[in-house]
Amino acid sequence: MKQLLKYSEKIKHLPRTGWLRENIDNPETVGAHSWQMTLMALYLSTTSVKEEYDIDHVIKLCICHDLAESKIGDITPIDVAYSTKGEKEQKAMEMIAKEADFSLLTELFAEYENKQTPEAKLANDLDKLDMLAQALDYETKYADKNFEEFKLSAIKNIQTEIGKKLAQELLSEKNI
Repeated sequence: MKQLLKYSEKIKHLPRTGWLRENIDNPETVGAHSWQMTLMALYLSTTSVKEEYDIDHVIKLCICHDLAESKIGDITPIDVAYSTKGEKEQKAMEMIAKEADFSLLTELFAEYENKQTPEAKLANDLDKLDMLAQALDYETKYADKNFEEFKLSAIKNIQTEIGKKLAQELLSEKNI
């Protein structure tokens, strides 16, 4: 477990690159992002969505989906390294799983990345919903900045009906 916590500790303090580029003071970290996704999944476990999805599995996907960033950093679509991000993340997760003696990590990561299961699709939507929620939050705190790119990217990449419904709720409330 000590090795696993070494990587977890890194993402707890790793700022998300997109928010750094926007010059956000004390931006959301990768760990905070994963935590908020997991909290959203936990909330969904109390709704009728639990009939359609294995929410415990969604929580597992959310918790570990960005753990590879502890080794490679937070690479965004505008980074030159983005074209090889998937390969780098896969290798990083394999190394982490091996060092931590925790093979489940590579299985969960592959499932999340492949987006083939309903749970992986929902976890990916929660990833986008967190970005949307964070953009809306920063929009209220930084009136001089434009977060449309983040909001539009989040909305266009949401796949599930529940994800689309939650995005509409967030956009209609705008008081996060």
